[in-house]
Amino acid sequence: MTAARWLAFAFAFASACCVFAAGGVHAAARAGVYASAGSADVALNPDALAAIGVRIEAVERASRHADGKAGVAQETATFEAGGEDRLELRVRDSGLAGFGPGALRFAGGFVFASGEARIDLRGFTVRARSPGEGTDVALADAGGTAWLVADHVHYDVTTHVPAELSVRQMDLRLAPAFAAALGRRDLAGRVIGTLAFRAVLDARDAKALAGGRCEAPWPAPGRRTNIQLSYSNLSGFWDSIYVPRCGLPPLPGAGACTAESTNGKVVMSADASLRNVGETAVAWYAHFSGEHPPYGNDQHPFLVWNLYRVDRDGRIRQIGVSAAKHAFFSINERCRCAGGNVFWPGCEDIYSASSNDNGSGNGEQNLAPRAEIVPFTGQWARCGSAWDRDCDGRMDPGSGAQDLYRYRMLVDESDLLPPLATGARYFFEYWYVVRDDADVYDTMGHREIRPRKTGAAWQVDLVDAGADDHDFFLGPVVNRWVDPAHEDATRTNRELQTPLGRARVAAKATDLGGGRWRYEYAVMNVDYALVRFDPAHAREPDLKLLESRGFTTFSVPVPDGVAVESARSADADGDGDDDWRMRVAGGAVTWNAPASRNSLAWGTLHHFEFVARRAPAIAPVVVATSGDPVRHAVDAVVPGR
Repeated sequence: MTAARWLAFAFAFASACCVFAAGGVHAAARAGVYASAGSADVALNPDALAAIGVRIEAVERASRHADGKAGVAQETATFEAGGEDRLELRVRDSGLAGFGPGALRFAGGFVFASGEARIDLRGFTVRARSPGEGTDVALADAGGTAWLVADHVHYDVTTHVPAELSVRQMDLRLAPAFAAALGRRDLAGRVIGTLAFRAVLDARDAKALAGGRCEAPWPAPGRRTNIQLSYSNLSGFWDSIYVPRCGLPPLPGAGACTAESTNGKVVMSADASLRNVGETAVAWYAHFSGEHPPYGNDQHPFLVWNLYRVDRDGRIRQIGVSAAKHAFFSINERCRCAGGNVFWPGCEDIYSASSNDNGSGNGEQNLAPRAEIVPFTGQWARCGSAWDRDCDGRMDPGSGAQDLYRYRMLVDESDLLPPLATGARYFFEYWYVVRDDADVYDTMGHREIRPRKTGAAWQVDLVDAGADDHDFFLGPVVNRWVDPAHEDATRTNRELQTPLGRARVAAKATDLGGGRWRYEYAVMNVDYALVRFDPAHAREPDLKLLESRGFTTFSVPVPDGVAVESARSADADGDGDDDWRMRVAGGAVTWNAPASRNSLAWGTLHHFEFVARRAPAIAPVVVATSGDPVRHAVDAVVPGR
């Protein structure tokens, strides 16, 4: 990132008021704090291993072990550490700044094999990847060779006796030595699973590491709540985007994608980092954790992500839609505040792609349908949800994602392969829904990516990843398609504000010659939803949604006597049976969702287009929803009169 961008973030932090942390001014990193003993949980993604030709040959001396199954479950194992080894922790501003010398040595471990290569991690150690530089770690064999590395640490410290450092949900990657042993140096950094470990602390050291007590007001009128998505290397690796698996339908049992397959479903996930640049505290309570202030519920933000393709002819199409990741804990870094279930002003937080892919394989359930969320208010309808069908306020046994595809973002291989990929550009968008957030657009971010298939394995390359200010952008992808700051007579991008949420309508008019113009519209439902609650469960914490509907109509005025040609539309689901129907009548070309099915739900985009023999002008277009008496209008490029 450029110095200018960091200065902007620093100014935002300095402007965040009303945070008071124990411990005084920032201090240099402190040495002499040590962790020892404990245990390590390793979760390995069977799909990721199979895609690169690696198999698990043995698992020895695990205190707990569960076999993995491709497409269904991770391979998980817990290994115990001896009490004689110590790992130094670097403490700065009452938080974990990095790992120093030393190591934690664990009994047993995995043995990997691929062709003639054999990687033996029995008796492995966890140590700093680069002592004193970041919170990433290396997993080394008994001889000291680092075969795996892990980053994007999410940690907590308990100060009661026995005091403990708990490190969770780190991205577990192939180290350069592992990639070289496979004869594939390009695989270095490939995520193959998740690492978590726990270690014992001296009670005095735990208090030095646990962060201070912070205070800030809750959201209220006149106070600015603002969570901002960021692009971070807080843990030693820059945030990135990954493909944990690709499977053939029907999922999950039909097997993995092959080198020749074109009909597979590609799963994508991303690391995500964020900052509290507002002046209020933000609730970050895990689901089903009780009723907490300020809303008397288990309030937390929700992370969603999307994928778009811009074809070589300039058309935009959404080709991927995730479910919603329920956030559960903030580590509160770089602010002297203790980690926990409140995100304090001036603090940073970080989630790994492994966490966003539904945890570490030990039964976590963090992904659930978007339709359970009221996006404009940031409320979750817990009662009757996929996790709580009986409305008893507890997670139902066996609920949630019971395999490695459900609730993930699934992208058709054909959308990423020629001929559709030829000359196309791809954009990955991710954003947090945060209750009372003042600026929804700085809680969104996007990056240009290049999906690539080598053999049976998919991976994502970041476009311009090393270029300052050219790899990560705040705001939605539709603002890249048409920049709202640079409109002209042929390009517009306007926000539609309604009492139920917001949308954006971006439009382009392209001169085809001979008096013919192509009119294109990208309609993004940002956070609009027409919802209906169960009267018996109309209050938090036990809200119950009976219905949530997005837009069902889009209409563009067309002058009398002007023929509409080559009309078409594209939604995000790829299902031709529920495509919107077009008609020309009453001085407009109008698309309607069939019988209120396939509404333009929040966080998704539809593309509409037609050709007309009329030069462009600016006039209102209309979006509407069945059941909402108000027809909402916003100015856009349309055929002139």
